[in-house]
Amino acid sequence: MLNVKENVKRLISNIYECQKKIMINHRFIQDLLSEGNRNAVSVLQDEIRHLQDKIQEFQIELNERFRYSHT
Repeated sequence: MLNVKENVKRLISNIYECQKKIMINHRFIQDLLSEGNRNAVSVLQDEIRHLQDKIQEFQIELNERFRYSHT
């Protein structure tokens, strides 16, 4: 049971880290657009999509572990 709790905490922490990186990238995009530098924006948008995919994976794993720990 302790191992499951640690895994759940790790997954939640990973989700928060991805969300934090997404917010930072959005800020960078706003700054780049305000400076007229559209070339670097696509790289950051790709990274945001990748982070969003990772969040979905973490959420699926979290749901599975949470369900497993309560059965």
